[in-house]
Amino acid sequence: MARYVYDIFRPCTPDPHSCFRRPPGRTAPSLNDTQRKISLLTEGLISLAMEFPHGGESTYYRYEASFARDHYGDLLYCTGPGAAQIRDHWDCTKTSLDTQNHKSKEKGEFYHVELEDELSGLELYELRKADNVFFTGIILMKPNNPTDASRAFEKFFNGLILRQANLAANFTGDRPPPAGKYESDTENIVSLFDKYLRYRGQGDKWIECGRAYFTERVRHFTSQGAKIELCLPAFPCKSSNTNKVTGKDPDRGELLALERLHGFVEAVEKIYDAGAKLWIISDGHVFSDCIGVDDKDVDEYGEKLIKMNRIIGIRKGNVDRVGFLSLVDLFELNRYKSKLDRILQLNIPPIDHHIHTNVTAEAEFCRRILMAGCQSKRSSLRVRIDTRDSTILALYRGFSRFMLEDLELHPFTRALTRSKQKKLSAKVAFEMIMRNQAYSNLVEMLFPNHIRLSIHAHNNAGPKFGIQLFDPATVRAVESLSSNSNTMTSRDLLHIPTPWHNSVVKVVGSRTTYLTKAKVVRDAIARGDMTGTLRAQDGENDSSGAVYFNVCTTRLGGTQRRVLETVKEEEVDEELPEPVTILKVVSSKEGIAS
Repeated sequence: MARYVYDIFRPCTPDPHSCFRRPPGRTAPSLNDTQRKISLLTEGLISLAMEFPHGGESTYYRYEASFARDHYGDLLYCTGPGAAQIRDHWDCTKTSLDTQNHKSKEKGEFYHVELEDELSGLELYELRKADNVFFTGIILMKPNNPTDASRAFEKFFNGLILRQANLAANFTGDRPPPAGKYESDTENIVSLFDKYLRYRGQGDKWIECGRAYFTERVRHFTSQGAKIELCLPAFPCKSSNTNKVTGKDPDRGELLALERLHGFVEAVEKIYDAGAKLWIISDGHVFSDCIGVDDKDVDEYGEKLIKMNRIIGIRKGNVDRVGFLSLVDLFELNRYKSKLDRILQLNIPPIDHHIHTNVTAEAEFCRRILMAGCQSKRSSLRVRIDTRDSTILALYRGFSRFMLEDLELHPFTRALTRSKQKKLSAKVAFEMIMRNQAYSNLVEMLFPNHIRLSIHAHNNAGPKFGIQLFDPATVRAVESLSSNSNTMTSRDLLHIPTPWHNSVVKVVGSRTTYLTKAKVVRDAIARGDMTGTLRAQDGENDSSGAVYFNVCTTRLGGTQRRVLETVKEEEVDEELPEPVTILKVVSSKEGIAS
């Protein structure tokens, strides 16, 4: 049975995760020539907008594989950058395992062994639970000159990873669906994603290679007849810049975005019996101290967002389509609260803070674990910036400009000169890139087979795919409310327009909902070009309480008469459903962008 299951899950193409990263100077696993050529070809095709060639000394950069095995030591599944080597030499691993020791505790115990022979230089960590029919583990390269303190942290960190990792694979040996059936399901799901969610930006490589990569990720689930699982790091907290947002709480923007994600999963259910689950992995505590937001504000935003998500689920008849996980959830902090003082003795390095915010002990502890376990070399990023590497420099400058704008109203920065604000933004940008990479590394280790979505403008070659949180047929992101306003686009490959950096505007007489900065609306009202205010209810049947700006134009012959003019809809995407006629409210001075 074990061999049958192993054959089902053994990929017929090189493991997609083998191209995630291979730090410079590190020897690749022993792949045969054909596998290596294919791996290098794939590696060359995958260009990550928010990532860079990197290396480091943290646990992540010694990670080779995650695996599952049965009680007899037979390999059930293996994935990771060194998976091919582990599969080829599993017999060496099996002889190192004490397969007769199955008297594990209910909560599980960890087993550690250094591997030998062809796998010399590697070590194995395994979680054994008495009630499990299989054991899971990870294999790492042995560290150079480890200290007692580093060993203690590594044991703790690997325990977190093994308790939380989700391989999204079925080891029961159930016979898979017929090939024709799951291939048809796969193609239908890929086409649905392409039309419904995929963001189309400059240099898009979906057709060139991204669709094939995405298809392989979907096939991982459909070939098992399993529920498709996706993960999206997003919904951190509202920006601290009140020129952008309505306040600290989730509003109509988050409501529309969540409804769209629910809608996508619901559409999958209609064409695939097993359905899907989309996990929002909130990155609020990853960056909150960088973006000037207190940790308690992140917690409150997350709690209200979860409540909003549940209301949407109840209304749509399924509360399990979209779920939430935070950094605190990923590190099981509730499990360790009573032991926090003792864990802090692991000598986990502190992290840099450039802006004054109120941090909680729990969130700060999680940030320190994240960076200690998954960060890349700071010196490597600094060298790339100082040598003016075009890709990294553009990303760094983009983050610097973005943070200069985002922090302009923060009490800590308002007291600084413009020159000092720019220097601070540059420091924060550097830290943001480091944190982003570390969080990406963590997600890779915990969810190696999940389909990875992003609110950044990736080129869609994989392994991450940019998505549109708003329906372009009904929502338009604009830079202003003038008739000739430009469409808001992703700048410097940073955020695709999101609800936590913008506000929702509804204009009386227009079928289009607009997304823009809160200051744009407030200024239009202050000038007298519009009248309106924040509104928390949209009709008698809306009890969401999700606020938005409700406005109408003024200044037409001294009265508030309005002329509705049908305008041609801007081409959104030729593959979208039939176009929707958009109405524009115009006045003697200016109208609403169409």
